[in-house]
Amino acid sequence: MISYITGTVQKTNISKDSYVDILTNSGIAYRISIPSTYNIPPRGETYSLYTHFHVRDDNQSLYGFEKEQERDFFEQLISVSGIGPKIGIAIITMFGRKELETKILEGDAKSLSKVPGLGMKGAQKIILELRGKIDFEQKESSDDSIIRELKEALKTLGFSGSQLKESVEVGEKILKKNKDISIEELIKKVLSK
Repeated sequence: MISYITGTVQKTNISKDSYVDILTNSGIAYRISIPSTYNIPPRGETYSLYTHFHVRDDNQSLYGFEKEQERDFFEQLISVSGIGPKIGIAIITMFGRKELETKILEGDAKSLSKVPGLGMKGAQKIILELRGKIDFEQKESSDDSIIRELKEALKTLGFSGSQLKESVEVGEKILKKNKDISIEELIKKVLSK
C-alpha cells in the first residue's frame, strides 16, 4: 500500500476533480487526487502527501492529503457504506476536518447534505456510523454538552435565529455562575429571563 509520497510537482489541476502529478526520485510519477482547497507549490518544487491507495475492479487511484489526520479521517469517511472516495474528497474540500467533526458531533445532516452527490440520506448515514467511531480531538466538556442540550431544547420549543442565539448566551452566563446546575433548571432560568 502506498501511504506517503514525496517528489517534484510535474502538473497540477485545480478544478472539480483536482489532482497533482508528483515525480518521485525513482523516476515514477503518480497522479494523486486532492482537495481543491490545497495550495500546490509550482512545477519543479518538492511536495509531500499522505496518501490513500484505493483499489476497485475497474480502477486504482491515489488520494492525497497534507496532514496524516486528514488522510485518516478520509479513510473513516469512505468506510461508511455508500460513501466513495470522490464524495469523501468533496466532503473534506467543502468543510475541512475540524468543521466536519463538529457537524458530525452536532448531527447537522442538513449542512452535510449540501455536498454535491451526498444528499440527506448519505449525510445521515455518515453521522450515524461515525459519531461513535471517531476519536474527536475536541473532547467536549460537560459545559459544552449541557449547552448543546439547552440549544436542542430551545429549538424544540420553537426558538430560532437571533432569539435562539441570545437565549443560548443567557444560558452560558448562568452556567458560568453555577457549574452544578441541572439541564432542567437551566432551561427554566433561561425561559424566565
